[in-house]
Amino acid sequence: MSDLSKYTVMFFTPHADDIELGIPFMYLESLRLGNKVIEVVMTNNAYGTEYDKLKGKRLEQIRIKELDEANRVFEKESGNKVKVIRMDYIDGHLPLNTDSLNKVMNLIKKLKPAIIFAPDPWFAQDFHADHLNTGRLVYFSLKKLKPVSRPKRTFYYYSTKTHFYLKCQWRDFKIVKKSLEKHKSQYSSFQSKLIITFYNKLSILRHLLETKKTSESVREQKSSEDGKLVSPPKFDDMSFRDRVIYYLFSNTTIWGYVKFYNLSPEQLGGSITYNSKDLLKSLDKRYRYRYQNN
Repeated sequence: MSDLSKYTVMFFTPHADDIELGIPFMYLESLRLGNKVIEVVMTNNAYGTEYDKLKGKRLEQIRIKELDEANRVFEKESGNKVKVIRMDYIDGHLPLNTDSLNKVMNLIKKLKPAIIFAPDPWFAQDFHADHLNTGRLVYFSLKKLKPVSRPKRTFYYYSTKTHFYLKCQWRDFKIVKKSLEKHKSQYSSFQSKLIITFYNKLSILRHLLETKKTSESVREQKSSEDGKLVSPPKFDDMSFRDRVIYYLFSNTTIWGYVKFYNLSPEQLGGSITYNSKDLLKSLDKRYRYRYQNN
């Protein structure tokens, strides 16, 4: 607990609802402990819906309001405030390039967080391309920064290879559910209840079996003695168990997303052409399992 007390804590999220889905208890605890909490939302949240009439500026404005209302739930409970930074990259198309890398790196240098949370880019629980690239941007930013400019600790959520646990209170599920329900464009009250029951609670129960206490888990980014970030293993060097887990998650979490983001060149901002499948294949050779016959 003391590791999370009285610091600047920065949470990188791909979309407006990823705190509630991915790291709600550490977020709430960071606020309760009086930390300066910063949420960096990487995309504009403009296209995450099946309803074409909502896509674009209309959904973007709706989700800005929903995020503010959701954070107010956490703020009221903790007596603390959240600072939100919106990077406004196109929803579903967060780039992994020099521009986005420099912006994330400069943000870290400027705000000097002691602790960073981001989606796990290497042992991912969720294979939405925005989630992977959010984690990768943080990882490669830290890799480029000198050790003195890095946070003291970096943790990855949405991870299948966790080893750091934060004890949480069962009563806080009500707070997380209330916050999640503010994202009305994404979930009905019934869907929120299902998510809390079958995702958050089952995850917490798994940790209860592992640690004998209710807890939320993350994976910590390790560094070598000379200050270099420990790189992820190459795919061919991963254990059979890790390969199976990686394959299972990549095949169950991406299907629901690709159809949301079939944008025209005009929607993308001019003459840009884009193919979701081609980009996903280029990110990691493990995607080839999914698209080799398409």
